[in-house]
Amino acid sequence: MLGLCVAMAGCATPPAEEGESRSHFLAGLPSMPALPTIHMPGIDVSALHIPGTNRQPPEVDPELEPVIYWRVIDDDILVIHADTHGCTVRADFTVDVEQYSGDIYTVRLLRDRPDRCGEDLPWGVQMGFGFEELGVPIGGQVVVLNPLDRRAWDWNDQAGRQTVAQR
Repeated sequence: MLGLCVAMAGCATPPAEEGESRSHFLAGLPSMPALPTIHMPGIDVSALHIPGTNRQPPEVDPELEPVIYWRVIDDDILVIHADTHGCTVRADFTVDVEQYSGDIYTVRLLRDRPDRCGEDLPWGVQMGFGFEELGVPIGGQVVVLNPLDRRAWDWNDQAGRQTVAQR
């Protein structure tokens, strides 16, 4: 209560002259005790570890067979367009899925049987894989590690893209 009265009295006093202002009010207050000097060590920002900040994106594996492109439909079906000469079916491939980090899963498409037909099918064959079938949980994301085939109709110049699809 006393502090409130002192503060109000200091504010209610009319200012003296131009240079004096309210400095006489502050001079009447007891001085603050000196704070001890504390040496704070410098913090090296590069030494800090924030979860998820040093995680690198999955890299495309150049040893795998290129795919024409891939996408996710309805957040739970991975569709891969693979190259074919007319005889490629889904059973010709093994799909290797690994948990990369948290809810991110990598997918590798490995051809088990070669396509020996001679048809010219530039759009390839479309194969669908359900996230449940792949073992990707609800809310998971997939990244296909097969490189993208460099075709003349490469949409939006997406060669070598690192797209992550989310369920």
